[in-house]
Amino acid sequence: MSANGYGLGIPVTRLTPWYPGQLGIPGSDNSLGIRVASGGIVLYVDDSHANANDSNDGTNPDGPKATIQSAISSTFLVENSVIVVGGGATLTESAIIANSSPEQCTIIGVGNEQWGPSWTSAAAAENALTIRQSGWTVANIRFHPHTAAAGILLEHDGGVTTNSDRTRIINCDFDAMWSGLYGIHSTGSPDQVFVEGCRFHEFESGGAANNAAAIYLGLTPFASPYLWVIRNNVFQDNDRHIAQVDALRGGNGCLIEGNRFMAPVNNANGTATYLDMRGGTLGLNTVVGNFFGGDYSNTGGYWANAAAPGSWVGNVAEDVAEAEVADNGWTIAPPAA
Repeated sequence: MSANGYGLGIPVTRLTPWYPGQLGIPGSDNSLGIRVASGGIVLYVDDSHANANDSNDGTNPDGPKATIQSAISSTFLVENSVIVVGGGATLTESAIIANSSPEQCTIIGVGNEQWGPSWTSAAAAENALTIRQSGWTVANIRFHPHTAAAGILLEHDGGVTTNSDRTRIINCDFDAMWSGLYGIHSTGSPDQVFVEGCRFHEFESGGAANNAAAIYLGLTPFASPYLWVIRNNVFQDNDRHIAQVDALRGGNGCLIEGNRFMAPVNNANGTATYLDMRGGTLGLNTVVGNFFGGDYSNTGGYWANAAAPGSWVGNVAEDVAEAEVADNGWTIAPPAA
């Protein structure tokens, strides 16, 4: 009889293999980098750090990179990686996440709003961050959009050369400081974009043209932005809160929920557009649980899709004089003329 117990009715126990945690990035010059997954890594960016330099590999928080672009372009960067931006960073650059970059990565700031990192583009006509790859998350950054561009530009041409589908923009602050043009600007038809917990304020540029916008659904020849979720954001003192170009594309099957669209306080022009979802013939957007300031009508800056308006029931509007608003302030129909 075998000494190992086989044949004696004694059960054989097989233990789950255990592998020790791993510190460090293979090929980096230090052991302080942290791996977040089997492939994903952490890179550090902080231009306020005394040792910040783009020649650093960025895997050591005591030797961070000086720019986001250097981290995005790092040969270490792989899918599921995280770029951590130091709380003292004051970035001035125009970074691009190319469609050749890894998917599903994250840029996250340490701290929040005025206590976190800030980011301005390098020139008036350049976006601070242009996204051309899918699945990226941007969180906890304070963007200062320039006079002729956006804080974040989402590019999408049907996936031929650019594809910003499934972008997540979370807990960011878009402060135009009375001169920035767009907070978030989408071109093409990126789908499943998620914008939550952000604040958009002081988008008032162009004088009487009222051409600034917190979120701008830009020109697209072939499709509407699809299945977006815009939830729990605050819109304050803007020429236009959520707008789109020439009533071409206003969203398809999107959820607009829990946002606060505030009437202007210091905006000399007044808010020309609160929420414009007119574009295209698809519509069927769900608009629920929001606070609507100002005049709840087309004249006041609210539009549903004419062909397929979707649901606008269950918002709170201060304009109870409209037939589309009940006496208790709840919206009971899409806005009308």
